Amino acid sequence: MADGADTEGVPLDVGGRKPDAAGGGIHAAGSDAAVAVDSLHAAQGLRAVDSPARALASISSTAQGVRVMDSSGVSHILPVEAGRTLAQTIWLSGELPPPALCSGLGRCGACRVRFLEGTPEPCAADSAVLGAEAVRGGWRLACRHAPVAGMAVELPPPPSEKRKRMDIRPDAGPFRLAVDLGTTSIHWRLLDGTGHEAASGQALNPQMGAGSDVVSRLAAARDQEGRERLRHLVIRFLRRVISDAGVPVAELCIAGNTAMTSILLNKDVAGLCAAPYRLTERGGRTADLPGLPAAWIPPQPAPFVGGDISAGMAALLYGETPEFPFLLADLGTNGEFVLAVDAGRAFIASVPLGPSLEGIGLSYGGVADAGSVSGFRLGPSGLSPVVIGNTEPKRICGTGYLSLLDILLRTGFLDAAGRLSASPVSPLAARLLGTVERGASGWSLPLPGGMALAGADVEEILKVKAAFSLALESLLAASGLESRALARVCLGGALGEHMPETALERLGFVPQGLQARTAAKGNTSLRGAALLLARPELRERLARWSAGCMLVDLAARPDFTALYMRHMVFG
Repeated sequence: MADGADTEGVPLDVGGRKPDAAGGGIHAAGSDAAVAVDSLHAAQGLRAVDSPARALASISSTAQGVRVMDSSGVSHILPVEAGRTLAQTIWLSGELPPPALCSGLGRCGACRVRFLEGTPEPCAADSAVLGAEAVRGGWRLACRHAPVAGMAVELPPPPSEKRKRMDIRPDAGPFRLAVDLGTTSIHWRLLDGTGHEAASGQALNPQMGAGSDVVSRLAAARDQEGRERLRHLVIRFLRRVISDAGVPVAELCIAGNTAMTSILLNKDVAGLCAAPYRLTERGGRTADLPGLPAAWIPPQPAPFVGGDISAGMAALLYGETPEFPFLLADLGTNGEFVLAVDAGRAFIASVPLGPSLEGIGLSYGGVADAGSVSGFRLGPSGLSPVVIGNTEPKRICGTGYLSLLDILLRTGFLDAAGRLSASPVSPLAARLLGTVERGASGWSLPLPGGMALAGADVEEILKVKAAFSLALESLLAASGLESRALARVCLGGALGEHMPETALERLGFVPQGLQARTAAKGNTSLRGAALLLARPELRERLARWSAGCMLVDLAARPDFTALYMRHMVFG
């Protein structure tokens, strides 16, 4: 089927909690996610357009579009749709790869564009995020301005897409494609006929234009047209991966959270938007997707515990020899947790983490890539960054922020509540406090490379810590186990692949004594999807495991807010 063919929909998992005004916070469990979804939906006014070809043809005849020039100098004429921001117009078109956006919060600056024609007056966020000099140069935040016919803008270079291609022999098939369909990123691995890796890659999810968080995507997917738009972006991406491989692919296994899976399979997302939450897609079956080989969808145990976690459990249960009891924490935009008591009995839970631990939405945040700070060191001269690729630092990824906060807490620069210390306990803390800048938006600590840590950044990460430690505490209570009984804490997902384990205990993600038993397991979802392709006989075993899971529904607890606030401290 051609790229412009009609495609269908998407759901995402919110756990019933809404982001606060600053974005990404977790609110009272009983609150209706539909309220947040409805308000976002109304504000965004998302609706599908016809295929890109038809849209471009229409625009060229009516001259009612926005001209967008990419970093290579190629111009794209995009339709103007009522109720859209310029950012949505650009990155939901499917014509241009999206950067790591912060869901229109006006904080990350990733949606910046330089106006060539039709430059709007700057808003406060433009000046605050981009600076006066950039604003004078025509730069604006695309999330803060509406598209107007006749506007012309240029984009900075797009984010890089990582690919590893080996020597793919066409006669080495049948080939199969394992996919980890994450809210933020898509990871894939091409397997040859022996089950070995022939190629692999990762890229930002092309749906990022609808927002980096779950609630924003749910808002975009509430109606059929919105679902089709988002679904089409992922399907087109997967078609391109297969086309670029240059070999026939016999089967896919696509592991994603319940929301991403529902969108992909065009299932109504209403059950994920309001209590009582329900699944419309159980997985554990083969799905037919337009223009793609047959795709096996791992089982989805609960409304917010999806095929990514069941695939991850397949990797740990069947791909290695596990020690029981153990915890799997799959950490991405959503946090999904499994406490496996034994091979057949497990307690599961989910909490929305938001994209901050992937660096998105923070002042100098970004995904882990060349130029990203993955950690900080403390030496006699102060803080020094550890940069991926040994280049000049450009941004800070999630592990970099965790490493930095660990240092600032140990030195006494920050207190347990994430506030500036009133009485520094070390000379370094006193020296750093002397460099702090204060403004209308709060305090900011200058960092090497012209970057800075804002107080708002600390708060966002503290929210994630609270959600993580609350989920772990609740699973232990439900199982009747104490933390010291855990043989292993396995970290998976986008963050678990690189999380600085040494910081987990001090920051309070895991109880004292568990740090030594905590291990980063990499992308368990992708590894499990590959295993389920190589050994299809495991699929039935995984379906039985999924059916026996016991859900710990944090969102249904009347004391959720009180419990969550109790965990809003480091350590």
